Amino acid sequence: MNSSVKVLACPVCHHHFSHFWNSEGKAVSAFGYGLDFRLLPRDSNRLSDIATCPNCFFTYRTQDFQTRVPENLKLVVNSSAYQSIFVVESSEERRARAQLGLLRVLEAKGLNPRDLGIMGLKGSWTARELGATRTEQELLEKADSYLDDALRRGLTKGDPAMVMYLLGEINRRRESFLRAREMLTFLGNNPRYRYPSLLLTVLIEEEDPTPYWSQHSPERMELNSTKFKGLFPPLRSIPPRKTEFSPDELREGQEQSDGDDLRKF
Repeated sequence: MNSSVKVLACPVCHHHFSHFWNSEGKAVSAFGYGLDFRLLPRDSNRLSDIATCPNCFFTYRTQDFQTRVPENLKLVVNSSAYQSIFVVESSEERRARAQLGLLRVLEAKGLNPRDLGIMGLKGSWTARELGATRTEQELLEKADSYLDDALRRGLTKGDPAMVMYLLGEINRRRESFLRAREMLTFLGNNPRYRYPSLLLTVLIEEEDPTPYWSQHSPERMELNSTKFKGLFPPLRSIPPRKTEFSPDELREGQEQSDGDDLRKF
């Protein structure tokens, strides 16, 4: 396993600490896309992007740890609401909850709720890999709240259909099937999301909350699966803690399209 270590100085409490992260997989080719547009396996270790100070729990992107933190953000980090995020028994949950801490900091900075929602969704991937299912659900709830806010306020960066689709997928994962169905109804018959919406509709009707990070892009899933005309391929989802893939899995992924229209996500 390839790993790197950085010594970081916390810009809030000035504590120095070592930050370890696994760099393995960063150079691996794209394996496919899931219904939530997750790229595999390149995104399999989201924790490599952020670090948490073990003293005050300030959480931020590692490359930005040397930047100055405004006083209002220091107040956020030192608040009881922020500190309570990290009061958990499990070390896996604590690691996963760094994503919640990052969201709290970026929310205080005034980041677009559409971007906060997508970050919450991506954070849920990390939580699931760590086996932190409680935090996974909290992050999905945050993603739902942020994206709903972005949709209501028209802050979708010109793509409300993507926000509606993701709200459908996120609420399916949260087992809020009625809300998921409503979101897809609002989406209508948008050509860009027609295929993944069809798949989501079937899963919602079956009340199936499985992630379905797939070896095929959503546009190809109905052609390559064993269900609904071959809907879902053998690799149904990444179990918690799975971060490595066999050569055969990666080889199959190299034979398919990279899905350029989803790269922006």
